[in-house]
Amino acid sequence: MGKAFSEKERSLLQQKLRETGLRLFAEKGIKGVSIRELTSAAGIAQGGFYTFYKDKTDFITDLVELRVREKLAKMAENKETSLADPVEFLSGQFYAEGMHLKENKAFDNALSGTMELFFGIDQNAADRIKSLYREYIDMLIRYWRDNGYAVEADTDGLLSMIRMCAIMVINSSLMDEGYYRQIYRTFCYTQMREFIKVSR
Repeated sequence: MGKAFSEKERSLLQQKLRETGLRLFAEKGIKGVSIRELTSAAGIAQGGFYTFYKDKTDFITDLVELRVREKLAKMAENKETSLADPVEFLSGQFYAEGMHLKENKAFDNALSGTMELFFGIDQNAADRIKSLYREYIDMLIRYWRDNGYAVEADTDGLLSMIRMCAIMVINSSLMDEGYYRQIYRTFCYTQMREFIKVSR
């Protein structure tokens, strides 16, 4: 009979798996990392993986949700600086985040099959991730209104734009680096203004 882990031990094991997965996927791409390699690098038995996840896709979905939650929390820390130009602020955040993710091999479709994963995420998980973005946008809108701005926003349009940003990042290796940066920046800054209007 295997060792029974305490809740604290389980939490620490899962955290170790997540940290190791984020590092390995960023370095090698998702296709390049097996569950055996992941658990070996994390220092746990391969069977321990299945204590938390039914398969690799389930694990990746968990990582995506975790990272979205962490990134949005970090982005929210700077909301005070948005008051100078709210839409510029939000556009800049998604541009900067997209350019950062572009360097992560887990988001390179050629190395990771990211498009298949992107569209294969369990619907409940996809809805949770979408809700995180909606909550972030709603929080900013409330903040701007509380600080004297009139805001008109098509939140569903913004969420669709964010989804398209992800698709562009995933397929960025198909484009010349210089043109990609220019096109992605133009997309972020022009499309954001299509779906959100802010005025004093």
